[in-house]
Amino acid sequence: MQTKIIQGHELTEAQIDFMNNQRLTEYGENTKDFKKNERESVFFFLVEADSTKAFGLLKPVGITYADKSYRVLGIANIIAVEKGKGYGKVLMQVIKNYLTSQNMSGIGFCDATVCEFYAKCGYQIIDGLSTRFQYIHGQREKLDAERGVIYFDGGDALISKLLENDDLISTDVPLW
Repeated sequence: MQTKIIQGHELTEAQIDFMNNQRLTEYGENTKDFKKNERESVFFFLVEADSTKAFGLLKPVGITYADKSYRVLGIANIIAVEKGKGYGKVLMQVIKNYLTSQNMSGIGFCDATVCEFYAKCGYQIIDGLSTRFQYIHGQREKLDAERGVIYFDGGDALISKLLENDDLISTDVPLW
C-alpha cells in the first residue's frame, strides 16, 4: 500500500473526477469544487495496485479567537472507498503523521455517527465546540446545528486555547 500526498493545484482531472464521483456515491451529492476551491489544500490518497482505497484532505484555515489569529489544517472529505477493510484508519494515521510533521493542529467537522471511528483512529472528539464556530462572509453567521468536532494536536496546543472559555471562534472557511 502506498500513500500519495498531492498539493491541490497539482491534482489531475482524473483525480478530481474520481473524488467528485466518490462524493456523489457517499453523500448523494457533491458540494465541493476541488479544482477551484482546494488549490492550497493537501490531498492524501491511499493506493493499492493502482486503485484508490481512501482519500481525504487538509485545508489551510484561518481562525480568530480571543482577538488572536491562528492557522489550522481543516480535516475534510475523508472517504474510504472500500469500507470495513481498515483503509480509512490507515489514511487517518498518515494524516496524523503529517500534522505532527507540520507542528499544526487538525480540526474537522463530521456527522455524529462517525465520531467513534475518528476516536478509534486516535483523534479527540470535542462535544459542543461546533456551535461556537462562525463563518465570516460579509456578515457574521453562526453555525446553526451541532456537529461532531474531531481534533488532533499536532504540537501547537491550539485546542487548549479554544477550550479556555465559551467565546465564539471565527473562521474564514465555512465547514471545510
